[in-house]
Amino acid sequence: MTRIIKFLAITALIGSIAWFVSAPGFEPALAFVGSTSALVSAFVVEKRSKQRARQHQSVSRSSMGIQAGGDVNIGDINSDKDAK
Repeated sequence: MTRIIKFLAITALIGSIAWFVSAPGFEPALAFVGSTSALVSAFVVEKRSKQRARQHQSVSRSSMGIQAGGDVNIGDINSDKDAK
């Protein structure tokens, strides 16, 4: 998916540069800034997703480890009964 976004951002960047060269103005400059920011953000998002994919877990012998792709909350099912 990121390859498609990068390809489209590069295509838009090339198109906005050609547009700015042929008819300099405010709109082609905004198109250039927008396509550049889209290209940069595509690389940043890809880098962050690769960093988040790494997980590390250390569990001692008498413990149980749960590893998931996001936040995990572990609680007692009967915790509401104890609170009353």
